[in-house]
Amino acid sequence: MIALHEGQCGLCTHFGETHKSDEKLVQIHATMRAPEDLLDSCGHPKHSGLHLKVTPMSSCDGYHPAAAA
Repeated sequence: MIALHEGQCGLCTHFGETHKSDEKLVQIHATMRAPEDLLDSCGHPKHSGLHLKVTPMSSCDGYHPAAAA
């Protein structure tokens, strides 16, 4: 497990946006920790056409904090 910090994709509202209520994402937001090998989709509107898969440790200028669990 890796520790996440504000500004990283795993804590962004767009990380796994198509399945926000998934228990795995809820736990990541609550504990600020994620599996090292996790990949998920980025739902940011500017990136949607790219169908990006990102790690929880990734980041970009489009970061928006996820709602508190």
